[in-house]
Amino acid sequence: MNRHARRAAAARARKMQRHDAWYRGYVQHLPRVPLDAPDERGRVYHMCFHHDHWCRFYDTENIADCNCEPIITKHVEPRRS
Repeated sequence: MNRHARRAAAARARKMQRHDAWYRGYVQHLPRVPLDAPDERGRVYHMCFHHDHWCRFYDTENIADCNCEPIITKHVEPRRS
């Protein structure tokens, strides 16, 4: 593996660590909503896609290249007063 490929792999790893920390620290604790539930106007929803570690998406960062069955979750922000 050349220097460019090593640097790109390290950058992807850092990006995934930041995303995982954001998910575990914030989104994971929000209420889950069924995927087919209608969205309400004025609410903030988070869609989370968890790809397998071998998925081609991580190489190209293009969702069209996904070759796995990702786990998709939908979370909703609590209402603010």
